[in-house]
Amino acid sequence: MATSITITKTGPLLDANVSATLKRGIRAGIFDVAAEVTGTVQEQLYGGHGWVTGRLRGSIGARQFSDLGYEVRSGAITGEPLVYAYWVETGKRRGLQTRFRGYQMFKRTAEKWNSSRSRIAKIMLTQIRQALT
Repeated sequence: MATSITITKTGPLLDANVSATLKRGIRAGIFDVAAEVTGTVQEQLYGGHGWVTGRLRGSIGARQFSDLGYEVRSGAITGEPLVYAYWVETGKRRGLQTRFRGYQMFKRTAEKWNSSRSRIAKIMLTQIRQALT
């Protein structure tokens, strides 16, 4: 079950001849979006709602996997995801649904950010503008 937020832009802005300054702005914008998405996932974990020791919340982070790609997941910074992260997200153990239905913090975050494309555009535009000035 992959839940994702994809930013796709094509055209002359992203040609091979793009200036290094503009690329730096694009990278900074994508990094800021990944940081805010991470915060949105972490906000959903609090005492009595997916938060017991803080290990799951603390393990959620953004990891860069390509030049312009980030992945937000449990264990992104520390390495392996926590064993119970999938269960807290989906409520499934060994492929079987338990009585606990999961908090679906990643799924809800993806739905929220995919429906607010203007927020992503605003973050990207701010960083590109800063890089070009």
